[in-house]
Amino acid sequence: MKRLLAISLWILPLFFIACEQIETGSESIVLESLKITPASTTIRVGESVQLSAISVPSYSNDFFSWSSTSDAIATVDNNGVVTAIRSGSVKIFCKHLEQLTATATITIVGASQPPQPEPEPEPDPITLESLLSERMIFSSRQLRYPGTVMQCFDFYDSSENGYIYFSQCGSDATMNSKWIVVVSRVKRGAYGDSTRSGEEMLLRWFGHGTNLCVEKATDGGEDFIWVGSNGTISGNDYTNNKTFSRIRFQPKTTFEHYTGENFYLSSYTDASGTKWSVHNLQVTPDFEHRRLLVTASTTTSSKRHCIVYNLDDVLALKEQSITLTLTWGGETDTGTTRKEGKVTLNARVLDSLTPLGSFRVASSLNSKDYSKTWSCSFQGQAIYGDKIYWYEGQPLEKVSGSGVYDNARAYLEVFDYNGKRLAPRTRVAAISDFDNMKRLLNLNENLFSEAEGMQIKEGGTKLYLGVTTHLAGATTKNRLSTILEYDYSL
Repeated sequence: MKRLLAISLWILPLFFIACEQIETGSESIVLESLKITPASTTIRVGESVQLSAISVPSYSNDFFSWSSTSDAIATVDNNGVVTAIRSGSVKIFCKHLEQLTATATITIVGASQPPQPEPEPEPDPITLESLLSERMIFSSRQLRYPGTVMQCFDFYDSSENGYIYFSQCGSDATMNSKWIVVVSRVKRGAYGDSTRSGEEMLLRWFGHGTNLCVEKATDGGEDFIWVGSNGTISGNDYTNNKTFSRIRFQPKTTFEHYTGENFYLSSYTDASGTKWSVHNLQVTPDFEHRRLLVTASTTTSSKRHCIVYNLDDVLALKEQSITLTLTWGGETDTGTTRKEGKVTLNARVLDSLTPLGSFRVASSLNSKDYSKTWSCSFQGQAIYGDKIYWYEGQPLEKVSGSGVYDNARAYLEVFDYNGKRLAPRTRVAAISDFDNMKRLLNLNENLFSEAEGMQIKEGGTKLYLGVTTHLAGATTKNRLSTILEYDYSL
């Protein structure tokens, strides 16, 4: 439908004033004046405008005859409606009896722009303070040992067919071992798909498996896994390792103590010249910026050390022969005897390297002051560029009719290489959002939630945090491993 432009302008000059005697039946009418309004205007191709003849005495438009100097540019009908055909300029005449005439100028410009659709509103950003949302769920899977939790995860391909790697500490009576690090590989798939892929590698007596990173293979072979190795037992846990390994992912294969390329760290010297002896190594490479983050413990104090190296310097080290004394087996309920032995292997020794930076976090686990770093259990680490990410949390269990225990918490902090905090310590709201967990994860009133694992991806703009959930109770076998996705950049 053509659009009419109704414009009332009364400031235009009188174009033609005359006196004329008009015969209408037996009467004679004398017009004193005639003009067109608007006397000039601009419209677009395809648009129309109504012109009006103003006469004294007053008569309607159809009392007069109308014409255009170029119908190819603009036409005018018997009622003074002008329609634009193409760009240009025309004169429009209004006449009566070829004696009294008024003129208007019409300018036509390019075609009207089609109406533009309203842009879709931007979704509200998902922040660490947001409750659990379906848009945050990146993947959910059931692992080999349903009764234990996912420890960490990694991936390099976020497409639907991309692999996600998980680590899990399993207890396997058939292998007489309580601590087996299981590395599982699954397709991302649809949310809620709990189908096991069967692509699992077992790392027996390697360590706790708190942290795992995957390196995309460039030679056409299987990808590489970076993980702690040569664990030696402390109580029922394997936290005393002084090595980590770079291992080809090999499904349906079991390794003991170590395999692949080995790296050894027993001490380092900080910027003040203080030398620290360390163990319980967890490793995270940043392949893009060629950095290597190692977190470690000390035997003399309850501190967690964060140590950053140049990854290329680490890989350039020549292998040396080292001898380790390992203690393994004999964990509670396994029916096995504890063993001790020595193992000699070749490894790149980091002790001689000068770190790019380091700092120490003192434990506040028993303080109940959640404003302090490490007031909850350490749950994951990441490094990207000049930033170190620290993830911690404690579990929450809720049993229907019995209340809530321990109050699940998770916190994220970001530091530079020397321990300066770059972002406020922030609580992750989704970890304790049981109402949405029941709805989105299809859980019942009996719930459990614990933070597990983290990664930084996509140029440092995407943060991925892990959470393990399941029905509460010691005998439950339905744990789900879920990854939450956040837009996060500093």
